Amino acid sequence: MVEKKLRYPTGVRPLLIEETARRKRIESRFVNILEDAGFAEVVLPIIDYVDPYASILSRENSRSSYRFVDREGDLVAIRSDFTPMVARALAPTLDASQLPLRIFYRGDVIRCDASRLGVNRELFQIGAELVGDPSLDADVEVMNLAVKIAREFGIEPRVVYNDTSIAALLSEEERNAVARRRALTPAEIARRLPPEIAARLESVAAALDPSTFALHLDDLDEDAGYYTGIRYRLFGSDSRKAPSKAIAQGGRYDHVYQRFGTPAAAAGFTFTIDDLD
Repeated sequence: MVEKKLRYPTGVRPLLIEETARRKRIESRFVNILEDAGFAEVVLPIIDYVDPYASILSRENSRSSYRFVDREGDLVAIRSDFTPMVARALAPTLDASQLPLRIFYRGDVIRCDASRLGVNRELFQIGAELVGDPSLDADVEVMNLAVKIAREFGIEPRVVYNDTSIAALLSEEERNAVARRRALTPAEIARRLPPEIAARLESVAAALDPSTFALHLDDLDEDAGYYTGIRYRLFGSDSRKAPSKAIAQGGRYDHVYQRFGTPAAAAGFTFTIDDLD
């Protein structure tokens, strides 16, 4: 009984002196880079009502969020994803004359993934977002900024990217086959792309360093969630065989702000600090 009282819940733990100092150093370096790039910080609540996000969060995020009924009888959730919360907070105040807006955030997210016992449930994240710019230049800016941050920490990153709209071109059976690498090669997928998607990918590829960024047309997600265009993951090596080693991810999500009352394009990224060595 005493032993159980001494334990913490699976996936959470305290940070003692040395680990706290390390995190503070990492935070400080992140903040300096982001502020030098013209980004300003916003602070978001750790809990919010569930209803505003019902149509936005992916199935995976919905399943992994901690939910409970508060004293007033309302269903609330602990923060599990910053991006929708940023949109909910900023949308009512957005002024077209102030766009594009560059913001960043930091703090804990809490997730419960029943399929990954023992992994962290409490994750400290720092992310950035460029709001109000639908251009490909905005995609390239945030992708290059993520790479710059990784290199600041001595990591030579490899970024794998794709376009979430590609998945909509395939049937569920075809998506599953691609995931098993049994059908539809990247070349075959490319031949199916509408001209606007092909042109977008060609323009983005031309603006990125091919030694760092790699387009993988067959790297499809079953559930794109709120992403609407370019989506990417940043790894600490040139391998994508171990998704758990991705230290950052991001992309474009142009419909999230509209769901909170103010249409605005957006693109950004999030680093999980626990994954930085």
